[in-house]
Amino acid sequence: MGSKKENTDSNNARRRLLPAIILVVLIAAVIFAVSDAPFIKNARDSVFQKLGYEAIDQSGNSEGDGTGTSGAGNSSENGGAKNSDWDSAADIDPAALPEYNGQHYVNVNSGVPVFPDDVYERAGLVKDGNSWKNKGNLMGTVDSHKLTPYEYYGELDDRGRCTVAYGLLGEETMPQDGQERGDISSVHPSGWAKAQNWERCHLIAWALSAENANPSNLVTGTHYLNYDGMRPLEEEVEHYIWNTGYHVLYYVKPWFMGDELVPRGVQMVARSVEDKGDGISFNVYCFNVTPGAEIDYKSGIVTTEEQAAQDARVYVINTRSGVFHYPTCDGVKEMSEHNKKTVTATRSELTSQGYTPCGYCEP
Repeated sequence: MGSKKENTDSNNARRRLLPAIILVVLIAAVIFAVSDAPFIKNARDSVFQKLGYEAIDQSGNSEGDGTGTSGAGNSSENGGAKNSDWDSAADIDPAALPEYNGQHYVNVNSGVPVFPDDVYERAGLVKDGNSWKNKGNLMGTVDSHKLTPYEYYGELDDRGRCTVAYGLLGEETMPQDGQERGDISSVHPSGWAKAQNWERCHLIAWALSAENANPSNLVTGTHYLNYDGMRPLEEEVEHYIWNTGYHVLYYVKPWFMGDELVPRGVQMVARSVEDKGDGISFNVYCFNVTPGAEIDYKSGIVTTEEQAAQDARVYVINTRSGVFHYPTCDGVKEMSEHNKKTVTATRSELTSQGYTPCGYCEP
């Protein structure tokens, strides 16, 4: 009888102790999941990596991961020449922008995407040590359904120049079925000049944002920038989103030199979220140039090699508007004699003096 009673008391003691043990284990599990103490976080990350779960590292890489597989990672592999004068590991210095050397773009920060905190936070991601995860997600992972797709367009600066555009792009931000592209000809971005073959370049492409005549999303750009530099990268992101249904952090910034009105280039940064950059990962600077032409980035005047080689000839200047014309231009016939000035000069001489070529006769 004594032995049976002792066994019963022992079992009761174990049953009373079990809830306390469970509570201690639960508390330890919560601390392990949420604590930012370095030794706990390192242990947690090690476990998650072995299980295949990885948070978004702030540097743009998944923890313990490489730099992603996007084709923009190496400009020489994408038909661009290597720029030996530009250190691809460097960040962009507005006082010393990369110089064009025959390539569409060069890598920035060795091609590794880096974003301001606001880009993550607006997407519904919160900081977890040096990484980012969904709000309320104890596992440190990213859940598509908890992300917040968005677009943000910075205000124009005091010179009317675009500043920045970024967002979390996905099917939610893209044009819907049957949606047609709108007219953007009403927008004249900073530095826009008639008859210079400029194009209105979206910072975030219409195919990714459905944005039309948004002055904060359009810069004055060359065909070379728009189609040879930016377009292939935009299409890469577009196709990735349609094929996977995943999302991409996207950041685009035009870079100006001093008080110039036309950007020297555009920085494009992108990284796919759910697959930790395996699908999309790039950080590049695209050149706003026209090979063989000279661009005045302050006035927006473009001078081709042929125009630069022209001999002096007769032009008619409207001294009131500062526009010069061919003598046969209809604009000359409508010009007041008081404002009319006939000169013999080269085109380059006139543009260097601040005069603007007519947008109709295109001298």
